[in-house]
Amino acid sequence: MRRITAAAGVVTVLVPLFLAGASTASAATRGSLTVKTLDRSGKPVYAQVAVYNTKTNDFRYIEGNKKTSLPNGSYELATSFVGGDNEDAVVGGHSVRVSGATTTTFDGRKGRAVSVSLSPGPGSGYDHTVSAAVCTTDDSPAEMSISAPAGDLYAIPNTSTAYELSYGTVYQPRSTSGGDFWLASGTHSRGVPSGVSAKLTRSGLTTLKVSAHSGPDSGDADFSFHGEPKGAGSCSWSTNILDFQRELPDSFGVHVPAGQWYVSQQSHDYIYSGSRTYAAGKTTSLSLGHAVWGPGGRLPYTWYHQLYFGDDNLFMDPKLTGGGVLASGTLKLTHAGKTLYSHAYSPSTQLDPHPRIPGSGWYTLTETGHRGGLPAGSLSTSASLSLHFYADAGKNQQIRNYLTRFWPEALNGRNQAAAGSTTTVDLGMQRLGTGDGTIRQLSDGVKSVRAWYTTDNGAHWNATAAKLSGGKWTVAVHNPGSGGRVGLRSTVNDTHGDSSTTTVYNAYAVR
Repeated sequence: MRRITAAAGVVTVLVPLFLAGASTASAATRGSLTVKTLDRSGKPVYAQVAVYNTKTNDFRYIEGNKKTSLPNGSYELATSFVGGDNEDAVVGGHSVRVSGATTTTFDGRKGRAVSVSLSPGPGSGYDHTVSAAVCTTDDSPAEMSISAPAGDLYAIPNTSTAYELSYGTVYQPRSTSGGDFWLASGTHSRGVPSGVSAKLTRSGLTTLKVSAHSGPDSGDADFSFHGEPKGAGSCSWSTNILDFQRELPDSFGVHVPAGQWYVSQQSHDYIYSGSRTYAAGKTTSLSLGHAVWGPGGRLPYTWYHQLYFGDDNLFMDPKLTGGGVLASGTLKLTHAGKTLYSHAYSPSTQLDPHPRIPGSGWYTLTETGHRGGLPAGSLSTSASLSLHFYADAGKNQQIRNYLTRFWPEALNGRNQAAAGSTTTVDLGMQRLGTGDGTIRQLSDGVKSVRAWYTTDNGAHWNATAAKLSGGKWTVAVHNPGSGGRVGLRSTVNDTHGDSSTTTVYNAYAVR
């Protein structure tokens, strides 16, 4: 069965905001609006219609073919719908002036084909879909989009320069494992044209070579790539979405327009990235789910006699640094033998503590966490972080210290090392700034690094020498000969007396 997907873009979250202003408009003289939505055979079909009052900013969705009471005024409209046979898809937008009982029509019979392809194409063995979005050039929330199999998508023409059309094409391999994914897009910026026949070239695409490991997460994973192509307007957002599912572990290529892209992966747990810019014609390797998911983020900072804990995350993927949402645990701040703050958190807790600190001096912040609800044998299940640092309560500045990011080399796609082998583990010394220019980041340096590993879930810890070469700290871990899992710990002392201890249990597996 063919699948057609309709979407209202990103405007849904704006509904409560715009509806809040509706009380002002309600005092105006009211009329009504009926928006007829007719499919390719001329029959009425269900549709949602985005309706935006250009004067009052009132925004809402109404149902097609039903009379809706509205204040008189000028409105921008957009809609998308599928025909009664659930195959042909239609998208359109136009403006209307409501005065008394007003009727307007989106007639699918007037739609013109939207044909979009990649040149050269990826070959056989792919499902080919096409998407289109109609938006307003004033960036109002009257935007609708839809996707359909190639040959089944139509846009209703509109010569008004208040509207524009974005379009895209996606090729997904029919195989459930292996094969690359392709997405290309474009925009017609002045009006909705009478038909689109676009062959988009590969020259403007960038390539992500994704290696998705299992261990920290497992099973079927949903991957999402959301993009903002270079030079494209806001209307292109809904035509630059690539979503698919793959079983972990897997490797695949993703070819998308150059620009900023957001990447996420969701299975039992959820990880995601901020935007990153990828250049046309370039290939970038992206290793997801690689060991170790461990403490990361920005270090705490002082702000007018308060200590902000920053966006620390005990289960941060090395590449997709947001997420790790299954964690529960404890957080505690002590000073001079007294507990200043203590809290137990659950996966649904939003942590944003900033306790007042009594003055300048030495503080200790400890956090422990555990990821629940995972299958037996999962990796990066428990972690802890202890920061001992000097804080100057009267200055707005970040504390000194380092967070260790563990990266075991030469693991397979399941984050496994061979039994009896030796694994080199890179110790990344992380101290990210706050991104706020009003908060000073102090200079710092590493004085010493100590490291340990465990093969019995922390019952015994084996010391291993940390070596510095070429600006990189590494340790050698001697893996057990009978399989199992390895935990890692590191203590970093800086040149000012601050120290941090990072621990991750079940960091990687041995087979």
